[in-house]
Amino acid sequence: MAQAVVSAQDAQRLNTAFATVHPVDIIRWAVETFRPDVAMTSSFGAESACLIHMAIQVDPTISIRMVDTGFLFDETLQFMEELKKRYKLNISVFRTKMDVEQFKKDHADLPPEHPDYCCGDYKVEATERALAGLRSWITGIRRSQATTRAQTPFVEVLSSGLVKVAPLAAWTPKDIHQYMTKNDLPYHPLWHKGYTSIGCWPCTQKPLDPNDPRSGRWAGQDKKECGIHFIGKPDQPDKPQE
Repeated sequence: MAQAVVSAQDAQRLNTAFATVHPVDIIRWAVETFRPDVAMTSSFGAESACLIHMAIQVDPTISIRMVDTGFLFDETLQFMEELKKRYKLNISVFRTKMDVEQFKKDHADLPPEHPDYCCGDYKVEATERALAGLRSWITGIRRSQATTRAQTPFVEVLSSGLVKVAPLAAWTPKDIHQYMTKNDLPYHPLWHKGYTSIGCWPCTQKPLDPNDPRSGRWAGQDKKECGIHFIGKPDQPDKPQE
């Protein structure tokens, strides 16, 4: 059977069509079009249960790939295990090639909130390994999360040919909250303590701006992204230097 190929023109047509489609149906399209070479990534962050719940409605055994940087909150790892047990999730963990203790020694002169105190290169490399062999990557990125994500399409063909699918691209925090409430989905434990965007502990704090859920990430710095959502894209002026 010939493998599906999505062209730039196809992506444009799909983005128009998906503007009025529920995220579950976008996930269904990705799974039915690219199985078995389709997987979703999850950071098991604040609202990650939303996309996970949608995905397992389509395919209860869908591959969920997670990158462990070595600097994740203990609560994140516990949350992953909680969701894995609750929903019988098919999770693969990709660890970075970092020697965490050596990294700490090498960066001992930098405060944790400094933008160079970052595992970005390692995280990007591990994510690329997590995506290897796939034809479609489902991600929870949303336009409302940050200005750097404001133009996120539902479907994007990356330079490698990998089809990146963002079913929640157009959803707002209100949409997410309503879905999670309706389906009795758990938030990350730190969400209940005021953390609205949760990454690695050295560069995550409670938001500085109540209107910007990601303002607690690399707080006070120009850095806005770790780099994984630049995978497969041409260099951009605001691409972080990891």
